[in-house]
Amino acid sequence: MRTTFEFDFETTATPEQVVELMTDFSPDRPHRWPASSVEAFEVYHLGETEADIREGQDMPKLWARWHYDWSTPGTVTLTITESTALRAGGFMRLTATPTPQGGSSVHAIWDQTSKNLTGLIAVTVMRFIGPRTLGSYYKKVYDGLDA
Repeated sequence: MRTTFEFDFETTATPEQVVELMTDFSPDRPHRWPASSVEAFEVYHLGETEADIREGQDMPKLWARWHYDWSTPGTVTLTITESTALRAGGFMRLTATPTPQGGSSVHAIWDQTSKNLTGLIAVTVMRFIGPRTLGSYYKKVYDGLDA
C-alpha cells in the first residue's frame, strides 16, 4: 500500500537551520531527533550536498537506509534505498522558505509504500495521523533550537 500526504508547519528556525539540522549526521544526530534510535544510526557516505545513512526507531523497531540530497537551496529530500518495512524509492521532502518574522514556513511531502505487514501497518497509521503528527514533531524539534 502506498500512502502520500503533505503537511506544513511554521518554526522559529531559519531555512538554513532547517537544512542544517536535517543534514547533521554527527554522532549527536539521534539525540537531536527524539524519535531516532542510537543503535540504528550509521553513516555510510557524506558528501557536500548528499549523504547515505541508516537510521530508525526503537518502537516499533524499524530502520531504513536513506539517501539525503540537499543540493537545492532550502530543500532536503530523503529517499529510501533499503528498509525493513518500506519499499525503496519512497521519500520525504522538506522545503523551508523564510517568514517575515525571521523563521521558516516548511512544506513537506511524505510518500512511502509498504513491502510487508509491518510496513502496511505503518503506512496505514501514517495515512490517518501522519500530517498532524509529523508537523507537530518537526515544529517541536526545530523550535527547540532556540531553547
